[in-house]
Amino acid sequence: MLRHHAMRAVLVGATMTAMAAFGTGAAGASDADSISCHITGSVCIYTNDIYNQEVEVVEGQDYTFARATEVVSINNDTTLTYCAKTGGHSLSSVTVPPGQIVEGPFTVSSVTVLVGSGTCPV
Repeated sequence: MLRHHAMRAVLVGATMTAMAAFGTGAAGASDADSISCHITGSVCIYTNDIYNQEVEVVEGQDYTFARATEVVSINNDTTLTYCAKTGGHSLSSVTVPPGQIVEGPFTVSSVTVLVGSGTCPV
């Protein structure tokens, strides 16, 4: 068995490793510009969710949040148009054209590729 001091050292080490790997969750909406997801060929979604502040969606892929999430901005660095399904009681969609940034805040449940031409479905 580990002695008290050895166990404490193991727990402190594990905590420090987790903080280095996952961050402390201290970044907020005002820190969106300092977050690293500005990659060509992806859609970067910046949220106010302390556990999932930045979501990267590879070009051509869709993304569905586990629960509706407040989004600060969506940066579309792809060649495709994306639709962000928004709203609480009345659903609507926000169109995010290629190379554009759409500023929130708004609540989003999913982000999908616009199939065909026209407007995003509700």
